[in-house]
Amino acid sequence: KLVPDARNGEAYDFTHLFADARRYYEAADYTTACLETTFNGPPYSGYPQFCAPDALAYGLKTVGFNLLSTASNHSMDTWYGGLVRTLDVLDAAGLEHVGTYRTQQERDTVKIIDVGGIKLAMLAYTFSTNGLPVDSEHPYSVSVYTTDYMTDCSVVDYDLIQSDLDKAGQSGADAIAVYVHWGNEYHTEPSEQQEQLADYLFAHGATLVLGGHAHVPQPMELRTLPDGRTGYLCYCLGNLISNQFDPYTNLTAAVTLTLTRSGETGQVTVSGAEYAPMFMLHASDSNEGRYRLLDIRKSMQDFEQGDTSVVNRSVYDRMQQGRSDLHRIFGTDEVLSLAA
Repeated sequence: KLVPDARNGEAYDFTHLFADARRYYEAADYTTACLETTFNGPPYSGYPQFCAPDALAYGLKTVGFNLLSTASNHSMDTWYGGLVRTLDVLDAAGLEHVGTYRTQQERDTVKIIDVGGIKLAMLAYTFSTNGLPVDSEHPYSVSVYTTDYMTDCSVVDYDLIQSDLDKAGQSGADAIAVYVHWGNEYHTEPSEQQEQLADYLFAHGATLVLGGHAHVPQPMELRTLPDGRTGYLCYCLGNLISNQFDPYTNLTAAVTLTLTRSGETGQVTVSGAEYAPMFMLHASDSNEGRYRLLDIRKSMQDFEQGDTSVVNRSVYDRMQQGRSDLHRIFGTDEVLSLAA
């Protein structure tokens, strides 16, 4: 989302928003997120059809991101032309992408990334495009997983998903990661469709299922896969950068996953998973008058040691409650372990 204080003269700089979080991104071998806007040039726009300055793409690259899922209900916000320009901007910024496509060939080519020597096949889907039809001349342009995406978004296209999983499994990748835009907005519990689709993905080859869309945190877990390996699921991490005020919309996390490949079998398993709780601070609540994504643990510690340059007592109390809420919703105390 475009935030008012990001403008600097005639330029935009979004990097300060990530001052607390970027150390997690930069420390990783590979960092990904979901993008819920387009880059179609000025005039810029907010809800309901988003268009942000190109500087956001360059800022995301600067703070350590490597790949963005572009499959969301906002993929078509500036139509096919905006979709294409968005991918062009991401390419120019040095960011990889998955989920929307300029050509059928792009759609048919499995995206494979290198994560510390492990090859991950990346898939991405969205349940909807907010009532904006995918261009009939370019039906491949958005990876939509429902056949009734213009109405109820209730019929999952398992044939499409299975075809993609099969291609990914035959691509030479070591494991498959799937971004999914799904669920009910502002619900902290997953829907039945989310649960069923997650089960299907794991049963048919996925190792990582990375969910989004609800704008609030939803549960995450380590999952024992059919072949005994460990996978990871998050139904939704919540918002990252936003200007929303609904309950829980200011809560999210930076999740660090450790992947290990067996020297004997070549199979990849999730050998570690932990998260750093984050709090989206609005300019109106900040002692410095700026939006910022705060590392809850670090910001609370700074306040306790007398640093009130950013956080005041009211925000401290809300972060304390937010951390408790994240523990309750994510179902863990920041370091994940397999359920008994």
